[in-house]
Amino acid sequence: MLRKLIPIFFILMAVEANAAEPASPEDRYAIHVLTMGPGDALFARFGHIALVVEDRRERTKKVYNFGTFDFSDPDLQQKYASGFLNFWLSIESYGGTIRRYRAFDRDLWERTLNLDPDRAAEVAHRLALNAKPENRTYAYRHYLDNCCTRVRDVIDDATDGALSKDRSSSNTGRTYRDHTRDALRGLWIMRTLILFSLGPAVDRPITRFDEQFLPAVVAEDLDHTFIGPDQRPIVARKRHLVARRGEPVERHASSIDVAIAGVFFALLALGLVLPLVLGQRRMSARLLGLGYVVWGLVAGLGGLALVLYWTATTHYDTHYNENLLIFPVSHLWLVGPGLGLIFRGHIKSKTSRFIKKYFIFSFVLIAADMALKLGPFIQSNWAFIAVAAACNAAGLAGLARAQTSGRQQ
Repeated sequence: MLRKLIPIFFILMAVEANAAEPASPEDRYAIHVLTMGPGDALFARFGHIALVVEDRRERTKKVYNFGTFDFSDPDLQQKYASGFLNFWLSIESYGGTIRRYRAFDRDLWERTLNLDPDRAAEVAHRLALNAKPENRTYAYRHYLDNCCTRVRDVIDDATDGALSKDRSSSNTGRTYRDHTRDALRGLWIMRTLILFSLGPAVDRPITRFDEQFLPAVVAEDLDHTFIGPDQRPIVARKRHLVARRGEPVERHASSIDVAIAGVFFALLALGLVLPLVLGQRRMSARLLGLGYVVWGLVAGLGGLALVLYWTATTHYDTHYNENLLIFPVSHLWLVGPGLGLIFRGHIKSKTSRFIKKYFIFSFVLIAADMALKLGPFIQSNWAFIAVAAACNAAGLAGLARAQTSGRQQ
């Protein structure tokens, strides 16, 4: 009897050992990359990206999203304005993510990475560790440390630098400003304000690896990357999970943006151009006053915003902004004479002479900004230079054409 039980005992021990032994890496993890196309909203214009860890043993698919922040935070706008906006890595459901982007009507692609089992396990463990509350938060920087660069770096580390190889040594001839301008097409007002606020830091030529702050660039480079001694494609499979049903992302200005831009340029035309046509009439002086008020407020408040961005925030991409030379805070001074012209129809001769000298000084500042471009300062702000030069020239010429002077003082 004992001899019959011994074989059964060893069989049961073997079964228990096999049951306790963890599944081999081949049976455990698969890593996928989700790339989301751009949306119509400002924050969605650059697209989005996330990593998916598929655990075959647990039969789960978790989406690791580095682009999470708290929309409900009452101090969100203040934090973002001051440059202290924190993002964090969150874990979301796979099905919920697909349903959400289908509801947003945004393209959603899934790329399955062709990683060795050990490397796939390393990525899974790294993301799980990074998602812990004590590790998940990071200081967001749009171009240098965002949801996409974090995903890029995880993949690059897991493939021994396959994404950065041959892509980090030479410049593409494009800049962060170029990519920002392209992404914000159609959003006239916000595009203008953002490009105005960005300084020379976004105008240096960047490498292809730098361009991988954009999900679309990472997706394209993944499709053309090979890894391992056998040079196998890094993408084993690509699927279009959600196709946008509506028109492509809007590239034409909204009616609101057109209306705002129309009112702004109409006021400038009334105040700075029409007086040149009407000549020496009392109405010309009042219209010129309107031009001084509008131009003084726009240029002066714009310059004040740039000063605050430089001195009171950690938005390093806005520091050393050359637009301060062509939109100086001192332009706010023009509001006073402008109101005098509007309500009285004239200003003192002394004030008129000072305005002329001030506009000449403004041209000196514009010339200084242009001269800086002969050296290491490469900020691309020619459109703003043209607008400032035209408005200052019209403001100066208006003094000669309109009847503005009152009694001497």
